Amino acid sequence: MKGYALLFLPIAMAFVAAPTPNRTPSSLQSSIFDEFLGSIFGKDEDKDRSNNQGSGIDDDEINLSSFQKELSKRQQQQQELVNIVNNADAMNIQKEADSDDDNEEQVEFDGYAMRDAIYNKWGECFDVDFQKVDSYGFRSVYLNIMPFRLGGKRFRHETELDYLCHLQAVVEILQKYDQLDYVLAQLNETKKKPRAGTSPLIAVPLRLDLTEEQVNQILG
Repeated sequence: MKGYALLFLPIAMAFVAAPTPNRTPSSLQSSIFDEFLGSIFGKDEDKDRSNNQGSGIDDDEINLSSFQKELSKRQQQQQELVNIVNNADAMNIQKEADSDDDNEEQVEFDGYAMRDAIYNKWGECFDVDFQKVDSYGFRSVYLNIMPFRLGGKRFRHETELDYLCHLQAVVEILQKYDQLDYVLAQLNETKKKPRAGTSPLIAVPLRLDLTEEQVNQILG
């Protein structure tokens, strides 16, 4: 019996050692083989992890540098945009200030100011009115300072408020045709004085420098 066992033992060992087709899945064989090689040379995952750890510092530095450059670029663009907006706001503010100054200049002189200018010149609040003059085929317009004073019997305005409203309308017409400064200059320079006790009555004419079209617009 022992002789049969010894006879079949080498055959059995050769059978076990010989590769058997499709006995072991290739993945399992590969896994075993990889484990064997990994024990000697190290596993690929460990090598990849080691390589990533070794080069990670450089990648971080590159990423940080790129981020800082991009951040600086965007901050510069944002600052340029802020400067543009600030300049635009400054220009708008200046335009509004100039517009307010112009409006203040126009509003600064009104019916009250005209009354004061007349009173400071002659010591009386005289009435004023536009009058047309035809001379040599040309029509001209004058602002006459009439010899009728506030509180007098022949004064046509019932109250001082009515008088001030009339002066305000006159001032607005002078401003519309850019004649206010010209009229005020004549008022300050004239040596004449309105007189009611003479025949005919004496008014002080202040000439307006207008075109024919403007004359027609004022006189209607």
